[in-house]
Amino acid sequence: MKKVLLISLIAMMLIGMLLTAACKAKEAPVTEETVVDSVQTEAPVVADTTVAAPAATTPAPVTK
Repeated sequence: MKKVLLISLIAMMLIGMLLTAACKAKEAPVTEETVVDSVQTEAPVVADTTVAAPAATTPAPVTK
């Protein structure tokens, strides 16, 4: 009786491991097309770009 219980528990464990391995989500392999697409969508980096500071505005004088 003990042997049958032990064998059935081991069989259930192995079946459970098999099912979890079979149902695991598979990652999509990275192809050259996806790498090329991701490179093309990035914005170009320009080292000489300067950011202009906003010009300070002074309020117009109030005259009557």
